[in-house]
Parts: sequence; structure tokens; C-alpha cells
Amino acid sequence: MLQLAMAPLVCAGPAWGQQAVRQFKGEIRLGQTMPYSGPLSALSPVGKVQSRYFTMLNEAGGVNGRSVRLISLDDNYNPAKAVEQTRNLVERERVLAMFSSMGTAQNAAVQKYLNSRKIPQLFVYAGSDRFADPQNYPYTLPGLPTFSLEASAYAEYVHRVKPAAKVAVLYQNDDFGKEYLAAFKERLRQLGSKVAVAAVAAYEVTAPTIESQVISLAASKADVFMNVTTPKFTIQAIRKVSDLGWQPLHILPIASNFIPTVLRVAGLEKCIGLVSSTPSKTAGDPEWEDDAEYRKWLAFMKKYYPEGDTTEQLNFAGYSMAVLMTEVLRRCGDDLTSARIMKEATSLQEVALPHLIPGITVSTSATNYQTIRQLRLQRFDGKLWVPLA
Repeated sequence: MLQLAMAPLVCAGPAWGQQAVRQFKGEIRLGQTMPYSGPLSALSPVGKVQSRYFTMLNEAGGVNGRSVRLISLDDNYNPAKAVEQTRNLVERERVLAMFSSMGTAQNAAVQKYLNSRKIPQLFVYAGSDRFADPQNYPYTLPGLPTFSLEASAYAEYVHRVKPAAKVAVLYQNDDFGKEYLAAFKERLRQLGSKVAVAAVAAYEVTAPTIESQVISLAASKADVFMNVTTPKFTIQAIRKVSDLGWQPLHILPIASNFIPTVLRVAGLEKCIGLVSSTPSKTAGDPEWEDDAEYRKWLAFMKKYYPEGDTTEQLNFAGYSMAVLMTEVLRRCGDDLTSARIMKEATSLQEVALPHLIPGITVSTSATNYQTIRQLRLQRFDGKLWVPLA
């Protein structure tokens, strides 16, 4: 288990204490944008499983006597569309908060708008550190480990196991890729490491293929490959690395380490030896078959989402985020204001969630919005992710 010390952000009292936005009694409306179509539609199970979670919750009586309605709209993984849909949710649907919307660029595109209107933007399904910045964006909290936490974990691992390595990096040419690469380099600098980033190549999310970039990076003869990509391109990169006979230490981000939708599609035999990290129990892994919360999730899937894949990590993580959102709403009682929601969302202490590995919990404060602060490194053995010692 890896825990990185991150300096807390110091700021004055957050702005969410200055105004309250009342929500219609009887129904709590949450908004969300999700790539149900477009280049990253493979990530959409998050929205699908969360919608079914709130169906289950409402059948059981809702939260403090109120039903919860999640209005989840397609943004085509397009920031401009995310802006349009978010404005619709806020101004027409009058949602109380935005919840678990997908994507770095998409959430960044609406962050200033939501904060200016004092609409909570909670448990964003993206890892940029800008979503854990209470001084500049007091109404935004991340739902994932931040890029700096994850990239630092890999920098420390490479520094330890390949102290003189040459690293090649493939990254998405947006906030996700750029921030990830910068954090990886910065942690190496802090370590005084001899590990060198010898080659980098970027790609656009609209590109049909990244094969030429992988060929170029392989030519560098780097012995570590940081594959900082989203699922469609992760699959292509895994296949091309194998086709080229390149055998680096191959590292994937959490956002692309899903077995059914990424590794299985790429070819499990091509994925043996991949390294990644996680704060989560792995869906479909026998390690958790006797875990009470895992079994509860399986029962939920069978009843409310029978067509859903129980080996798909997104279904487990999405469900768990909905559990966290429900806990925040429960703590608000009848005070359903934006101020109270932010007060509860930023005062969580060691909250255990169904998908988190035992010992990893959610904690927040008014000055530290990082919800998850620990990760476990893992290696793929051809069938499952196996914890690294």
C-alpha cells in the first residue's frame, strides 16, 4: 500500500458559507454529463450504474424521506457539449448539485460557471488537481485520486526498481495528459532521481490512431513506457507495443486499467506484466468474493442492472460514488442548501466506501479536498491485477 504525503492547500474560509440555494422539497435533483456517445463512450457505465443505484435508493424510501433524481445527459465527451448540457441542468432542471460528471476537460469547462453560481460540483469523475483546489474552486471536489498522487506513485516506483531508466511517455494533449506528465517529472525532480524522460509524444483525443507515436517512442529504446492514455488509445498502444516486440516496463493510469473494456479487448496475453495502481477492490477478482460490501454490490447488480458487467470496474466505482453522494445528502438532513451540502462534503472523516480496499477511506476538510490519498500498486498476470509487494 502506498500513501503519499501531500501538503494541504491553505486558504481562507471557503466561499460556500456565503450563500444558500434552496431545493424543491420532496425531490432532490442531481445533474450529470456523461459520454454516452463519442470517442470515450466506454466510460459511460458510470452514469448507467448510478442511475440504477438511485432507483434502488428511491424504492427504499430515498434520503430523509426525499427521492433522488439523477438527470444524466450525453455530452459526447465534448467540452462544448458539456457546457451546454450543464447550463441546461442548472438553469432549466434546477439541479441542486452536479454529481460525478465524466472527464477532465468537460468538468474544467464548467468549473468556473458552477462555482460562480455556487452550485456544488461533487465527486468529479476526473483526477486533475484543479478539482481539489478549495481556494480557487470551493464548490468542486474530485471523486478520483488526483493525477499528482498517481503520477507521483509511478515516479517513486520507477525510481526504486529502475533507478537509471529511460522513460518514454505517450500522453493525451489536454489537461489530463499534460498535468500527469508534469507531475511525473516533478516527483522525479524532488527525488533527485537519475531516471530520465527520454522521449514524449502527444495525441489528440479525436485522432483515429496513435500507432505512429508508439513507433516513434519505441525507437527511443526506452525501458519504461508511461502510457498516459484513455481507453481507446490504451488498447491501440498495448497492441502496437506487442507487435513491435518492445518490452519496456509498461505503466497504465487508473483511468485505463479496466480488464473487460480495455485489457481483454487489447488481448490479455499482450497485457501480462502491465503495472498500474488502484485504491479499489477489483471487480471480478476472487480476492473479494467473501467481502460483505462486494457481495452487496453483486446483489444490487443482479436485481437492478442485470445487463451490467460485474467484471467492469466502472460499475463498482460508480456505484460506490453514489453511496458517497447519498451519505452527504443524509448528513444534510432537511437543510438542503448548497452551503450545507458543501459543509458536509468537506468534513468527511475516514468514510469507508464499498469499492475501496480496506484501510483506504475518504477524508476531506475545508482546506484539503483530496478525497482519496492512498493507492496500491499492482501488476497484471494475464488474468487479474495482483498487488505488488
